Parts: sequence; C-alpha cells; structure tokens
Amino acid sequence: MNDLPRSRTGSLITPCETETGCKQLNCAECMKEIPAETAHSADVDDYVQHFCGLDCFHAWQKKRQQT
Repeated sequence: MNDLPRSRTGSLITPCETETGCKQLNCAECMKEIPAETAHSADVDDYVQHFCGLDCFHAWQKKRQQT
C-alpha cells in the first residue's frame, strides 16, 4: 500500500525531497511564509505538504485550527 500523503481530493502528494531540483523549505520559513490564519484552501495544504514536509504540515495545520 502507498503511504504517501494525499490531498483532500485523494491525489497523491509527492514530497519535495523525491524530486530533482526541488528545494524543501525549513519549517520556520514555511510558518512565516504561509500564515495559517490566511490559508484555507486545498492548494495551500498541498503546497505545505510538498515543500515543507509532513511534520511541518501537521504543525502548520494544528496552528491553523487554533485560529
């Protein structure tokens, strides 16, 4: 079974580190660049998961739920 993360629509989200030429952002950079309180779309969720990683996505999501 494939354990890659999926978007709200069920599409696979490949991690940035598996792609050539993709630079993964550190979590602090993501938290600053993408304020949780202003991001409420599936596209933004996908972006955070892809470019920031799953651990950061979960922290970002938790912060978003608090707003």
